[in-house]
Amino acid sequence: MELNNLNGNIVGVIIDDYPSDDFKDSLVRDIIVKKVPESLKMVKLDESFLDKKFSDLSIRNKEKVILASKLHDKEIVLVNFSQGLIKSDFNYFKTLFKKIASYNRKIILIDKNTDLFLNCVDRIYVINNDEIKYETVDIFDKILKLYVDLPKIVEFSLKCESDGIRLDHYTELDELLKAIYRIKS
Repeated sequence: MELNNLNGNIVGVIIDDYPSDDFKDSLVRDIIVKKVPESLKMVKLDESFLDKKFSDLSIRNKEKVILASKLHDKEIVLVNFSQGLIKSDFNYFKTLFKKIASYNRKIILIDKNTDLFLNCVDRIYVINNDEIKYETVDIFDKILKLYVDLPKIVEFSLKCESDGIRLDHYTELDELLKAIYRIKS
């Protein structure tokens, strides 16, 4: 299955055993070769990382280096990008992904952490044995939870819906809390 044939600008893919980038003992300067200062800045790293070994970096910084190395590609495939990221990183990178996609680039996020997909991807694909098993444009799709754990806010909304409490599909906690407060009033 060719991932570049999947529809969408920012695509979420749930797949087992997809090979990830392995730069082992390469120096960061050998991995990021295009527009180095700009690429590092985009992923919130500074030039002091250039002389570090990839294998010595934290998981969080490894993912940032991999993204920086691919920022100028027409198609960006990121495998398990969410590893090591914190909530503020998620928000920053989701915004960055949308900006990159607006420049007519395609981003394919291969990850089982669907928090990365929330408010970000156009489509979600579940792939098994090089075959699309399921496709959806909605992270609130009940069938999707058969394949992967959904973000907690989505699980909560689906649970409320199954209990007969009608909530819109909120993806931000503060908006969900306001809706719950309105129901209670």
